[in-house]
Amino acid sequence: MPLTNAGQYPPSEALLKTSHDDPKATYLIFYSDVEGGKMWCPHCRDVEGLLRSNFEGKSKPHGVITYIGPYSGWKNVPTHPARIKYGVRTVPAIIKFDSTGKELDRVDKSGILDSARFEEFLES
Repeated sequence: MPLTNAGQYPPSEALLKTSHDDPKATYLIFYSDVEGGKMWCPHCRDVEGLLRSNFEGKSKPHGVITYIGPYSGWKNVPTHPARIKYGVRTVPAIIKFDSTGKELDRVDKSGILDSARFEEFLES
């Protein structure tokens, strides 16, 4: 399934649920906003190519990208809706959901860059 760009946070709940006939997971990818032509978060830029290679393509897992907002709306803002609803502490972050929208697992930059952990995350 192709990589879906949900745009600005919050993503549509419908994007996180797949058909009950489709047991595949959906991965919600949290990135920083683009400011000045690039994502303001250097860690997001570090993993962007790796994520694209793992999520783009017909036989790849379903990934949904959402942008958490500008730096000023995220950094040191404990009331950001993504922090409250999904418990996101850092970006990039990826949360894996089953077909009903139930959270199964999550990784941040260190888990994404750890090839064994990331492979386990995508396959389990």
